[in-house]
Amino acid sequence: MSAIKKLTGGTGADCAIDAVGVDSQHAHHGPASEEAEQKADKFEQEVQQVAPETNPQNGNWVPGDAPTQALEWAISSLKKAGRLSIIGVYPPAAETFPIGQAMNKNLTMKMGNCNHHTLIPHLLELTRSGVIDPVKVLTNVEPMSNVIDAYEAFDKREPGWIKTELEPQA
Repeated sequence: MSAIKKLTGGTGADCAIDAVGVDSQHAHHGPASEEAEQKADKFEQEVQQVAPETNPQNGNWVPGDAPTQALEWAISSLKKAGRLSIIGVYPPAAETFPIGQAMNKNLTMKMGNCNHHTLIPHLLELTRSGVIDPVKVLTNVEPMSNVIDAYEAFDKREPGWIKTELEPQA
């Protein structure tokens, strides 16, 4: 947070986005690791709350070890009357939220899953007119028959798996 404070003249960022959700990992080394160690019990309780039963198979979906870390850092980085957007995934069982810290900063918050039906027409027009080229973000093209393998590779955060096109087979 000190870098953000320094860059903003001590006020904090105008806006922050938590795009991580429960996959958040605490700092295991570096300046933030000491704070994370102090919160180890809290984070452990959060993991038990948001993912009491996991069934990882070969390294696939293991929740983060600090489910609210990204959210807490986002709120801490904001200036008073800043904006917080949350698009990271949180399950219905997640009940931990630093409401006091957010309230005392008078934050404006917007959160939720993507409202696809309102965005698709505009995105299609941008694509049709050539303003954006979605092919530029594709990192892999896989046959539809490999969908499970593709999801597993993405879930394991293997290098190179950002956006994958699944091609239907004849």
